[in-house]
Amino acid sequence: MTVTEKTRMPEAAVASVRDRILDVAQELFAEHGYSAASTRAIAQAAGVNLAQLHYHFGAKRDLFKAAYLRGAVQVTEARSKALAAARAAHGGAPIPLGELVESFVTPFMLNGKTPEGRATMRMHARLHTEPDDISKDVLSTVYDETTLAYTAEFQRVLPQLTHETLCWRLYFMMGAYRYTLLRTGRLEAMSGGACDSGDFDRAVAEIVPFLCAGLAAA
Repeated sequence: MTVTEKTRMPEAAVASVRDRILDVAQELFAEHGYSAASTRAIAQAAGVNLAQLHYHFGAKRDLFKAAYLRGAVQVTEARSKALAAARAAHGGAPIPLGELVESFVTPFMLNGKTPEGRATMRMHARLHTEPDDISKDVLSTVYDETTLAYTAEFQRVLPQLTHETLCWRLYFMMGAYRYTLLRTGRLEAMSGGACDSGDFDRAVAEIVPFLCAGLAAA
């Protein structure tokens, strides 16, 4: 299929090809990581040739970012909407800490309920093993805007903390909820099977007061 022929494809067909490539890319990147998942393997599993893959997504780095963004944008969009609603509801006053933490954490943790979200979380878990430039580029592209907006709101409700201390505590917070989503089996082992790390709603309910206490600690 030539590029000219491809440009004549109906939009729905083009979207279907893109979605199929992204489905496979998410799975293979999540399973094998950036370096080990080749574009050839992704193209083959998606039922397209390399020319089609590069036509839709360009270089491998761009495909990786597109695959990660597919689920991650659901998080940032939900966070942006929640923050805007909270600001409006409180009329310029600081947003209560519990509400702020919940609106920041919930979109990320509940994203694990969707197929795209689960694949993104698995890719996210691998980011620390990916090349530094790719990892930093992806995280910055996806999260910087909303994270900085939330940081400003956390500073308003926790004015007693220096900016440096606040940033450390937010960093610890991110580590806590990200580890929760890895589902390592440790929770089940410690609880004798009474707790299920896949119960994301319960995870949110348990982690919010824990994080609030840590953020506000003297």
